[in-house]
Amino acid sequence: MKTLLTSFMALILFFGYKAPPTREISGTIVSAANGLALSNASIQSFPSKTHTTAGSDGKYFLKIPATDTYLMVSSIGFQHKKVTIGKANLINISLADDSKALHEIAIVDYATEKKMSLNGAVATVASTESLSGRVAGVPIADDISRSTSSTGAIKDRREDLPQSNQLTAGEWNDLENWDFWKGLMNSQDWSSYQQSWGFNTGKRFKITLRDKNNSPLPNYQVYAFSNGKALWKAQSNYAGIAELWTALLQPNDDEIKIVVASPNGEPLYTKTFEQQPRQLNIKLNVGAQKIKNLDVMFMVDATGSMGDEINYLKAELDDIVGRFNREDGLITRTGLVFYRDHGDEYIIRDFGFDTDLQKIKANLVKQSASGGGDFEEAVDEAMENAIFQQQWTSEPNSTKLMFMILDAPPHHQPDKIKRIQRSVKEAAAKGIILVPVVASGIDKSTEFLMRFMALSTNGTYVFITDHSGIGNSHLAPTVGQYKVEKLNQLLYRLTRKYTGLDAYKAKDLRNFANNSNER
Repeated sequence: MKTLLTSFMALILFFGYKAPPTREISGTIVSAANGLALSNASIQSFPSKTHTTAGSDGKYFLKIPATDTYLMVSSIGFQHKKVTIGKANLINISLADDSKALHEIAIVDYATEKKMSLNGAVATVASTESLSGRVAGVPIADDISRSTSSTGAIKDRREDLPQSNQLTAGEWNDLENWDFWKGLMNSQDWSSYQQSWGFNTGKRFKITLRDKNNSPLPNYQVYAFSNGKALWKAQSNYAGIAELWTALLQPNDDEIKIVVASPNGEPLYTKTFEQQPRQLNIKLNVGAQKIKNLDVMFMVDATGSMGDEINYLKAELDDIVGRFNREDGLITRTGLVFYRDHGDEYIIRDFGFDTDLQKIKANLVKQSASGGGDFEEAVDEAMENAIFQQQWTSEPNSTKLMFMILDAPPHHQPDKIKRIQRSVKEAAAKGIILVPVVASGIDKSTEFLMRFMALSTNGTYVFITDHSGIGNSHLAPTVGQYKVEKLNQLLYRLTRKYTGLDAYKAKDLRNFANNSNER
């Protein structure tokens, strides 16, 4: 009977299925200022989200559903552009330079222009690389999503997961142990990783924001400008702290202009410093509001090297996702991005943010570890998908957390490194806190890359340890003393910390009140 039904369904599909109509469009992306071709410009068709990038000559080609109505086009340093598709098959597009807008924003006298909005002043950069291996609009078959029992019945794979609360881990926050970090970066043994990955943490600028009652101000926008250019943008966290890195990706020794704006973009403070200070405490005549929205993204390496631990990790995440969604007073959304590498079954498999707990868990439990082969994986493409492509909340009073669970670095190539740097900078601008969670198999170079990402986005570094006896041997991190915790409880603790659910220490508020002057 089963064979007959299968054959019947096959006949229906063969004779009755009609592929949806498609069309082909092409064109060239150029700069509106000088007509030069924009290589690697990003072109995405909506609503199907079919994506490609322009070649070195600025030319692009897309085969899209006939129902698509518009394109979104972007390139680094240029303004995004929405283009109606219409009936033409040849669509040439010019993008306006964004540097003029940045310069005009930088030189405004904020003492007299209080009403001016900073929304869009620093252009967000869309992904400029093709996320190969993932066909937009086509569902990817679930691997090992369900299993068959001895009786032939289908059962939920969640039954196959091990018990949660087994993996052990530690946390090390380089921002909270800054002298230790500076000592490492002054050591020849460890400082070489800065040059290797293109991160320079020598110029850290910590800004602390408090309201009129000395309460922390989260989600305020903080900009660093120099010579009319935006060097860095960050958002203040649960404790009202924003970390600015004015020379993280390129040298800078010029004067710095600091601009602070409300979550809605209203400028509230500006000041220029001839020499960059190390710390600045600012008290604003506004009232603080509690964090009400939580976005949690899990970016997970699903290559074969994760096979020794991935089922245990799935059990931990399956449990902790439920705990996130039980937090009183928080509107919680959870997203999942799994990735492998080129040549595997897929490169990116993503599930957008969702509040449906059962749906999230079902998507999580379906995933398995396979593929890979070489040491490096498609970390850069996974980060671009998670940071640029996913719809992070735009609501004020929110926390955005991204746990990066992996055991290998990106491919160490100049273009890959630049993509990593661009993603980290965008995460900081959006207020996305990166929290790497490293499993067995990483090397020292990977450890320091993950720590660069964490401190650049006001995050922290998490590492699985050997104390549980699960999985292969784990690399001992180059850190000071730390506490061994259950991974499940550690991630939950961090989530409570970054959403401000754990009460602030009274001494922290007193310390700020006693040092509320700028320095």
